[in-house]
Amino acid sequence: MIVAGKVLGSHHLKGEVKVISDLQNIEMLVGNKVILELEDKQQELLTVKKIVPLVANKWIFTFEEIKNKQDTIEIRNAAIKVRRDIVGIGEDEHLVSDMLGFKVYDVKADEYLGEITEIMDTAAHDIYVIESEDFETMIPDVDVFIKNIDFENKKMLVDTIEGMKEPKVKK
Repeated sequence: MIVAGKVLGSHHLKGEVKVISDLQNIEMLVGNKVILELEDKQQELLTVKKIVPLVANKWIFTFEEIKNKQDTIEIRNAAIKVRRDIVGIGEDEHLVSDMLGFKVYDVKADEYLGEITEIMDTAAHDIYVIESEDFETMIPDVDVFIKNIDFENKKMLVDTIEGMKEPKVKK
């Protein structure tokens, strides 16, 4: 299974939702079942009825099981997961989004930095946002900093420099 996108919220009153996804062939999901992993880790199985482009990497999804705006509230921020073969990705191929949730360790300081919570796409390269309870670390996807990515164990080894790891601001 891969994460094909994330539900951002509702779109109009008919139960359509806005989705962000970097998949090139997202329209292949029409007519297929997908798993929505909700924020509380519960899962729902839904059928994609229609996908319409919105802007850039955002899409409007219509699910057969969602009939109105009220039904979309519980799936807000849900991860959309699909079988790899549906979108033509082999088991030995990986997407950047596959790294969400990876545990990250600093090889120099021999410390656990946290989990990858976001991957920012910039003009130069991706930036991995790693969060722990007290710190946020941002690491560019550059060989100088990324030492090893272990997809099997969902683990990344990095070499940080001063300024990458910042304390979270307490509210």
